[in-house]
Amino acid sequence: MTSSTVPPTTGAVRRWLIFICGVCIMSVGIALSVHGQLGTAPISTFPVVIGTATSWSVGTVTAAMNIVFVGIQALILGRQFPLFQLIQLPVAVLFGTVIDLSLFLTRWAETDTYLLQWVVTIIGAITLGVGVYIQVQPKLLYLPGEGLVMALTQVSAVRFGTMKQLVDWSLVVISAVLSLSLMQQLVGVREGTVFAAFAVGAVVKAIGSSRQRKLDGAVLQRTAPVRAKPFTKHKNV
Repeated sequence: MTSSTVPPTTGAVRRWLIFICGVCIMSVGIALSVHGQLGTAPISTFPVVIGTATSWSVGTVTAAMNIVFVGIQALILGRQFPLFQLIQLPVAVLFGTVIDLSLFLTRWAETDTYLLQWVVTIIGAITLGVGVYIQVQPKLLYLPGEGLVMALTQVSAVRFGTMKQLVDWSLVVISAVLSLSLMQQLVGVREGTVFAAFAVGAVVKAIGSSRQRKLDGAVLQRTAPVRAKPFTKHKNV
């Protein structure tokens, strides 16, 4: 084995560590958006509404919701459902756990000042976008929310991006109705939700484009021909 060869086990561990790192960063972004109090990203609206209306924590509701998403995937795909995707179940529990931990660690971000709430919301959306980008890099598996979108895409003629929007905004509508029904006010669904819906995707695309430009630049530098230095005559002294 040469020194440049990476053992398969080491590569797999590295990919899982990157995935978990992305999930943890996503949880911080979600926690900040909750503390911003201007509405969370669409996928988190339901857990925030139920968590506020009941004694359940946001992380617990998130884990339960994602487990349900895995079950729906299995029902939709039937025998086409890859058994490997059952790993989404412990990932759902991990995601919910780190969300609750992040909510606790970032409780200092709560504020009653509207301008500062926007600052926290924007930072939360950016952090969530960074986490999403990192989480998808190892290409191991989808989080249950994206897994559900992929399953619906497989059994329909709808593209992934369009289906993602349909699922996200369906969750927002359901959350808004539940919030008004249970608490007679909008909680978790506000102007920040609309902002996060577009900002998170924009952050992911911006990071991807920036990284691609750097990779293209590195390739050009390696393949560029080396220019020979001009020959200069030296006068004899």
